[in-house]
Amino acid sequence: MSVKKIRVIVNAIPLMNVKTGIGRYVESLYSTMERQYSDLFEFRYFDGVGAASSLPSGARDLDHWSSKAALFWKLPPSLSFLIRLALHHVRERRLLSLSRKFDVYHETAMFPFRVQDGVATLLTVHDLSLERYPQFHPAERVRYFNRFFGKRLRLADAFVSVSDFTRHELLSAHDLDSRTVAVTPLACDKDLFHHRQGEEVEAVKRELGIRGDYFLSVGTNDPRKNLPLIFEAVHGSPDTQMVIAGWSGWGGKLPGGVRDVGYVSDQTLACLYSGATALVYPSLYEGFGLPVLEAMSCGCPVVLTREASLPEVAGEAGCYLSGPRAVEELVSIMERLGTDEAFRREKSAASLERAELFSWERTALLTKEAILAAYRAKHP
Repeated sequence: MSVKKIRVIVNAIPLMNVKTGIGRYVESLYSTMERQYSDLFEFRYFDGVGAASSLPSGARDLDHWSSKAALFWKLPPSLSFLIRLALHHVRERRLLSLSRKFDVYHETAMFPFRVQDGVATLLTVHDLSLERYPQFHPAERVRYFNRFFGKRLRLADAFVSVSDFTRHELLSAHDLDSRTVAVTPLACDKDLFHHRQGEEVEAVKRELGIRGDYFLSVGTNDPRKNLPLIFEAVHGSPDTQMVIAGWSGWGGKLPGGVRDVGYVSDQTLACLYSGATALVYPSLYEGFGLPVLEAMSCGCPVVLTREASLPEVAGEAGCYLSGPRAVEELVSIMERLGTDEAFRREKSAASLERAELFSWERTALLTKEAILAAYRAKHP
């Protein structure tokens, strides 16, 4: 006798844009969930219009999408807020109608849409940066978050956070039952993010115009990434080559003295990690810090702060700054990694060992339990 599957609708809208952290989370998690738990669940993916049977493949034209995003952020905040609000209401009406066919709704991004009565809601909380550090974000995005987040938390039957740090922040800031908040650490796809060998790395360097040794910074160019510290360190060490990879975000143009390769494919990114002397990631605030884990999985040493969730990810493998403004210390660590090969090899080995502690299989197992907890909360 077959057991009726629990029908789950997942917000996959983050995959419709440039695939940054949340998009990577949705794609990797649910690719794994499909492989491991298709006997328990029937998954569908909300793309803003309908409920697809497979994960969206992302923006077809990244340049066009990025141009539209850049134009959006140049609009007056009051106008861009109204556009965002109108889009929200259109999507919410669509999901509200679709949700009648499902048992559980997994909101993977900011806060839940409304769904039909009887549908359980699981919310992933990635970080509280919009609440804690609104100055790091566009004004319209902060206004949108503030309008909905606190009220919509009440719609969730269960929560998952991507780190112990984020769980602690969520419970400290909001009146939630701690028993409803689980931790599901992120991971990286080791079929993609593993150490790449010489010629593969050299081919990518030639393609991107990178010569010789280099340090790497990965992520959006928004203020909490603390890129000015990197620029100051490079300015104080003119022989150091710094490569910046990632979508520009809303942080504005990069200064001279660094090589900006922009948004690159995962295959290219893995080669950049593998060939770098180290990843430099002095972020002021993270909910997890996925580039740190990706770099370690490629055997790349990581230089980072002890802020927020980052020590949970890097553990003892990290080369830590004493503070987020420690430019002279950053220069010193970079110089040592660039000249002391034995030290770099030690940190590379530690990175690989640390990365083995994280897997999407474990994250999927924990997420399965969270989905079941949400379902049972609605159907005791």
